[in-house]
Amino acid sequence: MSTIGLLKAAGLAGILIAASASVSPALQAAQLNGAAREGQAVVSKLSANASAITYWVSAADGWHAVTTVDIVTGRDSDAEKHTVLRFSSVLLPGQSQLISVPVPMGEQPKALRIRRLGDRIEVAPVPGSA
Repeated sequence: MSTIGLLKAAGLAGILIAASASVSPALQAAQLNGAAREGQAVVSKLSANASAITYWVSAADGWHAVTTVDIVTGRDSDAEKHTVLRFSSVLLPGQSQLISVPVPMGEQPKALRIRRLGDRIEVAPVPGSA
């Protein structure tokens, strides 16, 4: 990866970390039940080295759910690297999107389900993801 690419990834990772550190009480309450208002960011910890930020916006073709995942390797060392991925989908009522992150061999895979339930979007970890 080029120096510019690394700087962009590090900058986005910093935004993700800052966003997770500055979660308001209202957002914390919304996250407890997994519901998200339009344009509201929901922060999800997927593992010790992976976190996600999800938001959605309404459009004529459906509700666009966008999730950015930050996976960190070599945390707190000179070799620290961030892999940042962005997932986007258009959800109609009743539809869902499942996002999983890689884990070391022998560990239980972690997954996040984003689903449209009527007039709301729910963001929740999948218990016992496989």
